[in-house]
Amino acid sequence: MAGKRLIVLCSIDLIKNMNISSTKTKYPFRNIHFEGSAEYGLQGLASNNDPKSWKYKRQFYTQAMMTPSFNYQAVEWTNELWNEMESCWNNLGENYELDLIKWMHRFSNEIIFRISTGVKNDTVISYYKNIDHENNIIVLNEKEREKVEESENFIQSIDTFFKGIVYFVIFNRFMRHYIPFIRGKVKGLLKNRDYLYNKVYEIIKKRRIEIENTPLDQPLRHDMLTSHITANTKRDINPVKHADDDLLRPMTDEEIFGSIIDSMGAGTITTANFFCFIVYYLGRYPEK
Repeated sequence: MAGKRLIVLCSIDLIKNMNISSTKTKYPFRNIHFEGSAEYGLQGLASNNDPKSWKYKRQFYTQAMMTPSFNYQAVEWTNELWNEMESCWNNLGENYELDLIKWMHRFSNEIIFRISTGVKNDTVISYYKNIDHENNIIVLNEKEREKVEESENFIQSIDTFFKGIVYFVIFNRFMRHYIPFIRGKVKGLLKNRDYLYNKVYEIIKKRRIEIENTPLDQPLRHDMLTSHITANTKRDINPVKHADDDLLRPMTDEEIFGSIIDSMGAGTITTANFFCFIVYYLGRYPEK
């Protein structure tokens, strides 16, 4: 559609050959390059077809996730957030019917966002307060309402952003900007993109300033953003390197931003849906 030709493989052998993890693979690029990625601002790993750039960015994922302190911090934050969400459920009472998918979307969003940036965006507690407010259990003041609305807007923005990618994959530039219905939808998606991007860039810039103002003898927290900002600098929290010398340079804000966006997109929806599937399966087939 729209000038694109797709070849669908149904042979297991062919698919297996294309997805092996070996560096000697004949198929280093498994995603179709589309011109809309530049307009939508996709600049992470998922849409990257430049081998050197991909290798450079990929090393930081490996570097961050292979660090024991990073994994320890992630587990600690996950347990902390789960206890917080469980407390919210207990407060709602046994007779309240939970919409598990909404809760898990907020849980996965908050934990992945915190692991990625070190920032706790409080999407779980904000959702709980919103439920209480709608049921007239509590009355939120203006500041609390603004915080709840901002939290909901943010999680909806992430969901809208990743669902909107399909418009920039399927439709060419002419269709995106001149076909009436599609044009209106694309304008809304670009406006949402700007909102989301500004939020993430603000977090990156704020964290850079915090690191610059932190004394050299004071340890830094272990999250992906801090790891990316300090990479290949005197404040590097990952002394062990897994890359060639020509890749050992600090990351720019744009490169960091692409990695953070990829992290949120790769885990928020899939993790939530996977957890809900497990709960459904265990409830549906308890004997298995």
